[in-house]
Amino acid sequence: MQCKTNDWRAIDRTLRGIAQKRAALDAEEAKWLRAANSIRIWREVGCVSMTDYMERYLGYGVRNAQERLKVSLALAELPLIEAALASGAVPFTATRALLRVAKPETEQQWLEHCANMSVHQIEEAVAGRAQGDRPTDPRRPDLELRNLRYDGVRPSTGALEREALAKARALVGRMLTDDEFLAMVFGMFVEGGGAAANANDATLGRAKYQIATIVCESCDQGWRESGGKRFALDAAELERARCDAQLIGPLDTDDPPRATQDVPPRIRLLVRRRDGGRCTVPGCRSTLHLEIHHLRRRADGGTNDPWNLTLVCGSCHDAIHYGLLSVTGRAPDQIVVVRKHSPAAPVPASTSLDRVSIDVDVKSALVQSGFSKGEAAAAVAAARAELHGDLSLETMLREALRRCRRSA
Repeated sequence: MQCKTNDWRAIDRTLRGIAQKRAALDAEEAKWLRAANSIRIWREVGCVSMTDYMERYLGYGVRNAQERLKVSLALAELPLIEAALASGAVPFTATRALLRVAKPETEQQWLEHCANMSVHQIEEAVAGRAQGDRPTDPRRPDLELRNLRYDGVRPSTGALEREALAKARALVGRMLTDDEFLAMVFGMFVEGGGAAANANDATLGRAKYQIATIVCESCDQGWRESGGKRFALDAAELERARCDAQLIGPLDTDDPPRATQDVPPRIRLLVRRRDGGRCTVPGCRSTLHLEIHHLRRRADGGTNDPWNLTLVCGSCHDAIHYGLLSVTGRAPDQIVVVRKHSPAAPVPASTSLDRVSIDVDVKSALVQSGFSKGEAAAAVAAARAELHGDLSLETMLREALRRCRRSA
């Protein structure tokens, strides 16, 4: 299309129309991202996570993918703001800012307050306010976020920062915001701490899984205990656990044998350092929940030699044993990874361990939203008791959030 550079009205009308269409597409994409996340679409196409899927197939960088997914999930609880985005009244960047403060009971007030504001003005309006605050509530200086800048940082220092962040995430068992990470690091230095991080080092040579004789010797059925209950493992889950297990023997004895593990601690440490403390599957950046994987299965004659071992994250390891990824060759330089777009084995929509993980994630999200641990646990338990069947993370979060707000 050829435009007349002197016709400013036509140019203005066209650019505003493009912005409105872009906002509508952002809203449409948010709905489909929620749907894709709820069915775990990444498993079906051989990716390791939703953000990996968005980076690989939708063209997003990892941070942008995380932000887009976060916004799409939050919009499920805020239909008025989602409608404003779809109509083009509020652009995506402004929507992201409003989600920091708006709740279902306050979203209308915020939309009215921010009507006809620019994105920068909306960001200024929400600064110093917490989620649930109204536009008329006083600002709180302690909630105004700031950007910290460091100049002249050497590459080796940057590597230390990445390793510290990985250990901090492993320690708390979830992703950390920049603020949480810096507060943890600075606080440990001021308090003369660091013991927790050092204690985490001591576990690097220890196998991640401990398998007792909860494995039937005749049928090879396995179970795993969590929260005082026992859950059945399917064949893929049991195979994954055996890749990186410490064997502690039978539980019904007064004279337990000495615990052993297939992969010696010195070999585990070597593999971890050799592979840089991160998942070796191409495209995966994970440094959390790392496990040892045998390139050639022990059952097929594979050994515990370093060339037969590689470091993978829990999601990739899961995908490997469900047949979504094929990882073969010799470590570290001759590994061949093939992604399978159709699973070689049926992947259950949700296992018992998935449900435990979802419940933990929902409780964590509720606590971060300002509810107490007791309120979060009670809401999740109530949601599980009332609803039946396997529920997605989004559904569980929505139902538990409703119960928390109802009791507040």
